[in-house]
Amino acid sequence: MLEVLGGLLLFFLVVMLAMVWLGIRLARKVVRRVKALANGLPPGLAGLTAIPDVRWARLAAHLDRRQREAARLARERIAALLAERHSAALTPEEAQLMISCEKRVPELIDTCLERCRTARPGERCDYAVPTLERLVRIGEEADAARKSIRARDDGRLLTMHNYFDTVIPGQARTTVEGRAASR
Repeated sequence: MLEVLGGLLLFFLVVMLAMVWLGIRLARKVVRRVKALANGLPPGLAGLTAIPDVRWARLAAHLDRRQREAARLARERIAALLAERHSAALTPEEAQLMISCEKRVPELIDTCLERCRTARPGERCDYAVPTLERLVRIGEEADAARKSIRARDDGRLLTMHNYFDTVIPGQARTTVEGRAASR
């Protein structure tokens, strides 16, 4: 009798441990999906954004589909500019734009969300849409600044390539061409 009771207890213990393990795995998966939805990204891409907060998702809740797409594009453009923050080609104006994107854009969205929180449903668009218009303009400016930074960085890289082509004139090209020919 004790052997049967011991076997049942062991069985229930193993089942309970398996349930706890499965519960933890499920909870982790749910948390990842919730974070991804809050960031406005597909579930597999959570954590890849440069601006990882829920402000944008809360703002998008006050917008229609077309406007949400514009907000997503503005967010991506701002994030792409912020990814260039360590470039040697930054001008003071671009550095200032980065600071504005990093500090003031979240403040703009938070202020808009605060106004929407206390507004009637019909009034919320009166706050969200003008804020989106400004975010789109900021995103366009961020995109132009990023392209300018990258062009200067590309020029710098080309200059360095040319320098090393003159330092080792025939060997650099011959070695690279030789490798390419042997493939």
